[in-house]
Amino acid sequence: MPRRRPSRRRLLVAALAILVAGYHLGQLYQQQRLAQEGIALVGEPATITGEVQLPLRGHWTLLLAGEPDPACDAMLHSLLRTVNRLASWPRLQSRFRFILLATRAPDPSSLWGYIPWASVIYMGDKQRSELADALQVDAETHAVCGPQSQFALTGPDGRLYAHVRLDKPRQMAESLRQLTEALEPMIDTPTTEPGWLDRLNTWLLRILSQHWLSARMHGLARSETPWLKNALIRYVRSHYDVNMQEAAVEDPFAYPSFNAFFTRALKPGARPIDPEAAASPADGVLSQAGHIVHDRLVQAKGHEYSLYALLGGDGFTASQFESGSFATIYLSPRDYHRVHMPLAGTLREMVFIPGDLFGVSEATTQLVPGLFARNERLILLFDTDRGPMAVVLVGAIFVGSMQTVWHGEVRSDRVQRWEYKGEDAPQFEKGEEIARFNMGSTVIVLHTQYAVDMREELVGQHVRMGQAIGD
Repeated sequence: MPRRRPSRRRLLVAALAILVAGYHLGQLYQQQRLAQEGIALVGEPATITGEVQLPLRGHWTLLLAGEPDPACDAMLHSLLRTVNRLASWPRLQSRFRFILLATRAPDPSSLWGYIPWASVIYMGDKQRSELADALQVDAETHAVCGPQSQFALTGPDGRLYAHVRLDKPRQMAESLRQLTEALEPMIDTPTTEPGWLDRLNTWLLRILSQHWLSARMHGLARSETPWLKNALIRYVRSHYDVNMQEAAVEDPFAYPSFNAFFTRALKPGARPIDPEAAASPADGVLSQAGHIVHDRLVQAKGHEYSLYALLGGDGFTASQFESGSFATIYLSPRDYHRVHMPLAGTLREMVFIPGDLFGVSEATTQLVPGLFARNERLILLFDTDRGPMAVVLVGAIFVGSMQTVWHGEVRSDRVQRWEYKGEDAPQFEKGEEIARFNMGSTVIVLHTQYAVDMREELVGQHVRMGQAIGD
């Protein structure tokens, strides 16, 4: 009797069963291999919540409950050697952070104050116990740094993924490499990939006269012809969710020109100013924020640019902000387009640098290398109680011009510099208006090392002027 051939359905079911079994066996092998390296994966990645908000997003972060004492100082030296070993994988090295959850601040002269990727966050016993529970570590058991220390590892999405034991630098660096490679596919960090239309627009801006187009928009936006300015206002309102209820003049067609509508003032009290933290200078999406790694800033995922280039090749100014912190805020057409002081300060210098006028959308930042250091920009340098601060206004296509409250419109075809000294130096309170964009663009705020710790958990979120974005 002839043998029956298996049906296609049975073959498909068998193939799927083999794939599923292979996947689970592979996962089991991977977990066993990681366990041999002193790594324990958590069952289900969990978002870390608590009364104390930790800056976890955007980085691989090792956390430990401890105190900045000699034992933890010795552990930090070991971690320093581990990070040096990660130089073979520079992308991982630049994304690595360490946080010590302590109940007291470190000594000002200790090593904790000189390493940009390591920080001490101090809090009360109750708050630390709460965080230790969320991180699934025992604050009492691991309150003393040593060979048995076990770190909680969170991913760039701010979720807990594993526990890692302290090991010799070489072995620990290799363990971290294997672990991050294994976990990378699980990380939920959605980004907007440039589409064909974004690529077409960027290509057109490479071959067309950007400044000619912007000059035409400059005149169009200031036209007071009723039907024309009303048509432009009507277009923006229909395509973007513009909130006119918070505007000082709520009737959109009462403005004499489209530019007046676009740079409209708000009602008093519409933007409360955080009294303690470093405030957002504008409404917009906090597209990037964090530490400046030596002189490198993040433009978009996988793209960096030079602090030295951003500041127009001024080595002295750039050196003040090396290894400091930064925040990049993108203003869309729906946003309030005036720029305010993140901290109280005194203006000491203004520099205008001509350049390109590419768009500054999220897609374009992925398509144009060094975009913010190539586009036209206005650099405002201030002295504050926390040290030097820079507010950089980056121009873009159709940004007719930028203007400040002390100088007015700033437009030129060459580099220009203004210095302000003594009684001629304008002084501003936190939250006070300093400038505005005639059409939308981007603001970059720079702080010196240890002056401001940016709240990286806000990256990707829409923030409002005056909202706390750094501590």
